[in-house]
Amino acid sequence: MQTKNLIKNSENIYNTANEILAKTNAIEIFSKLGKVEIIGSLRLKLMYRLDIDLVVISEKIEKTKAQKITKQFLDTGIFQTVTLADYQTFPAYNMPLGFYWELTITHQNKNWKFDVWYLRPEEKYTDMFLSSIKKFESALVKNPEKAEIILKIKEAYFDGVKYKDKVKSVDIYTAVLENGVNNVEEFSKTTNTEV
Repeated sequence: MQTKNLIKNSENIYNTANEILAKTNAIEIFSKLGKVEIIGSLRLKLMYRLDIDLVVISEKIEKTKAQKITKQFLDTGIFQTVTLADYQTFPAYNMPLGFYWELTITHQNKNWKFDVWYLRPEEKYTDMFLSSIKKFESALVKNPEKAEIILKIKEAYFDGVKYKDKVKSVDIYTAVLENGVNNVEEFSKTTNTEV
């Protein structure tokens, strides 16, 4: 896809994501648990995949509240999938201590996925999510041309659902905005991955 089309595609996905947020009342519902922050590609306005990343921050995270919110999403009848994972009671290696939702909704014949974490402010991943996103936002303000490079790498690594070779969006942002990677080939070499 040409750069102009990648930018336009990202803008279209961004606008649709905001329509879905409005349609589902997701931010309003999650606000019952704590402060909701939009993170990831939606926050940076650099969308390629059909996903919405949120983090809900609360001094006290409670299983009963998480279950109640899960039931509320089930009761709306608009989600294809409503999954709640409890990493607070059942910690997992390299995962935040909290609760995680995966919500799937079909919109305009396409499946969209929400990834939502419910965490305490002092949880290490909370700080990582928020400090990283602020750092990336600042770097994009200073270097708006980097948006094109990021979208080209996302396109090159997209496998239809996720990114190839376990590449994550944060890897792409870090490479381009912090490590000076300027194209797909450089990203491939610095990450030892194949396009």
